[in-house]
Amino acid sequence: MNAVASVLPAEPLVFRSARMARVVELARRVASSDANVLLAGESGTGKGILARFIHDQSPRRGAPFVTIACANIPAGLLESELFGHEKGAFTGATERRVGRFEQADGGTILIDGVSELAPGLQGKLLRVLQEKAFERLAGTRTLRVDVRVLASTQAPLEEVVARGEFRADLFYRLNVVCIEIPPLRDRMEDLPVLVEHILRGIAQQRGGAPRRLAQAALHRLLRHDWPGNVRELRNVVEGAAIVAEDGDIPARALRLGRPAGSGGGPGAGLLADAGDRRLTLAELEERYIREVLRLAGGNRSQAARILGINRKTLLEKRKRYGIP
Repeated sequence: MNAVASVLPAEPLVFRSARMARVVELARRVASSDANVLLAGESGTGKGILARFIHDQSPRRGAPFVTIACANIPAGLLESELFGHEKGAFTGATERRVGRFEQADGGTILIDGVSELAPGLQGKLLRVLQEKAFERLAGTRTLRVDVRVLASTQAPLEEVVARGEFRADLFYRLNVVCIEIPPLRDRMEDLPVLVEHILRGIAQQRGGAPRRLAQAALHRLLRHDWPGNVRELRNVVEGAAIVAEDGDIPARALRLGRPAGSGGGPGAGLLADAGDRRLTLAELEERYIREVLRLAGGNRSQAARILGINRKTLLEKRKRYGIP
């Protein structure tokens, strides 16, 4: 992954669920500080987008935002990518290279897949966090940088530490604040607005009005368990928009794996009996709340937990929609 400067447009955070609202609010609060942040979540949940949001909300917003994906770089080259190297440091090093930490000076660096770092690099990263200092590979001059560090991980880092594969002292340094992004299957209220956002983006690239999903197509998306999360959703919707003919995108254009189960999750029945009529987001929310209440056997506390809201908010929504 190449360095990304903050002058590039950021991907917006798109959501309407209470769970994601709490995640974004926490990110907004920590953005004003210089604390290191650990972003946890499954692949495709949007950790990089949230990291960019934190940078753009911070006092460092005018300085570089630089990312490095540890899993995409061979272990032998990762030290050079992070810290740079001097000419002649190794075979093929024909000139000095500036590393990502130097590129990010004054701004923010996102270390994506931090659990992939080898033990030697973990020690060097710990030094940067403690002293703001490092040397280029084969270099003798100590360089000092002012960089805020964000790190992301798919693997539960506490478990990696327990296995002895990650330094505990580095974990504590990175984990000043931990923000966990929920998987898409746990915030299905976000799916309709994410689909709308993706289709608007496609329309902006190609020109013309945004396309829409047929009700049956949206129904299929709501029944899927999304192991690849938002990244998978984007790929599915973009692929369907390419192969589908003019008009609403039909269900047959979607390329999905096995759905969550024969009964589906709480979102499985949202579009039942909708026919060809396009439901509004308010109608989708009402149907989702009714379905969750049904699955919870009328237990309001349990339903509120599933929905990611408190009992008072659930009561207000029930009154709004006339749900007994």
